[in-house]
Amino acid sequence: MLHILEAGLRSTVQDDPRVAGARIGLPDAGPADPVAFRAARALVGERGGAAVEIVGLPFTFRSDDRRLVAVTGRDVAVRSASRLPGWIAFVVRGGETVTVIGSARYAYLAIGGGLDLEPVLGSRATYLPAGIGPVPRPLASGDALPLGPVRGLERAGVRVPPAPYGAAVAAIDGPHADRFGVDAVRAFFGDEFEVGPDADRMGVRIRGPELRWSGDDLLTCGVLPGAVQVPRGGSPIVLGPDAQTTGGYPVIAVVASAARGLVAQALPGERLRFARADPARAVASLRALGASAAAV
Repeated sequence: MLHILEAGLRSTVQDDPRVAGARIGLPDAGPADPVAFRAARALVGERGGAAVEIVGLPFTFRSDDRRLVAVTGRDVAVRSASRLPGWIAFVVRGGETVTVIGSARYAYLAIGGGLDLEPVLGSRATYLPAGIGPVPRPLASGDALPLGPVRGLERAGVRVPPAPYGAAVAAIDGPHADRFGVDAVRAFFGDEFEVGPDADRMGVRIRGPELRWSGDDLLTCGVLPGAVQVPRGGSPIVLGPDAQTTGGYPVIAVVASAARGLVAQALPGERLRFARADPARAVASLRALGASAAAV
């Protein structure tokens, strides 16, 4: 069992997104920072399955037996008998108290053997607004999560480089880019935006150059995590994993899955710059990160 001793503020169990639910209006859920999440799983040798998304450090846990563990995120470290950096696989002893520290908005804890939880509607991801998932609420001190069989201990010491937090955010033109005109699209991909205080798993509001669009209001259409919606006269919103599945604001751009964590992890007041990307290259970079850990 994995025993939660200090649960942070709003930590949850997350898994690969529940993409099949969109057709019935159920948001994807899944990790806010896909690269960090998948890197944590890959470090402990898990190709799929759930991990803990930590919101609000510190987070303290212990396991009943020896386990391979990895913690990832923008700025994370681990404190137990000694201090270890994030983005490395290490072994914890049975009964050892381990604390995840740092300033990441989202950190990820993966365990060798995985969390032994049954999927709900095809995923173990927690969607808090509707209480969906095998653990359909924030984790709390005193919770105990079942673990699968011990494995992967020989991978201790495997590491991967952290995601390039602070880099330009890769995005592609959105389906409604033509409503904004050349100048607005150029401003989106050329100017800086400031992260506002309104940021959670549903989305991140950013402030910067005014992005005017023309034409009538849109009929409601499907949207997905990473879509950058622009309300009329308002600030753009980069949608997160818990965002609604439909919306009526035009989408000027879509952030690549491999870059969504750069937005989710940014703190209020920090600056973001978006760069036009080749979609195939963005997908390849995400796969390469997981492969680099799995191959060691």
